Amino acid sequence: MVPDLGAAGAGRVQSREVLDKLGLEPDEYFLYVSRLEPENNALLVREAFERVETSKKLVLVGDAPYAQDYIETVRDTRDSRVVIPGAIYGQGYRELQSHCFAYIHATEVGGTHPALVEAMGRAALVLYLDTPENAEVAAGAGLAFRDDLAQQLEFALRMPGPERDALRARALERVRERYSWETVTDAYEALLTGLARRRSG
Repeated sequence: MVPDLGAAGAGRVQSREVLDKLGLEPDEYFLYVSRLEPENNALLVREAFERVETSKKLVLVGDAPYAQDYIETVRDTRDSRVVIPGAIYGQGYRELQSHCFAYIHATEVGGTHPALVEAMGRAALVLYLDTPENAEVAAGAGLAFRDDLAQQLEFALRMPGPERDALRARALERVRERYSWETVTDAYEALLTGLARRRSG
């Protein structure tokens, strides 16, 4: 699946209607987007965030029709900084990625995850669970975590602005070089051309 990076191929969107609806300010929230099921670690993310002293919020976006008990556990918080709006798609999803302080990707199974690529394509600062698949996508253009997410969140908050901006720029460039429609179609063209030559040879 080629991620949704908009008509320009990548980059942020300027609109912020969903932020206004949820009471959010640009650059004042961490964002997590995934199906709310155990292997995607929404509860881990919420609990790690709750240990961090910050005025920023955590927005947990997602749902799952077959994981109601787990979702109820994730929602069971008294921390007013945690916002759990359910699933958000389309322009609202793009707005949330474009204006977040940082994007947290905690999925531990599967291959190349579209949400991680999309967040990088919006020039988000990404924190990602250090699995081989996630590390391959990020390629150093983000902050990896294992059992230390709270510490990495604090590190992201302490980072000087120019360092955060440099990681964001590297993430965007990584997506443009590796995951754009043009790159993917060129790779398929090269593969198919090579196979055709081998067959005819």
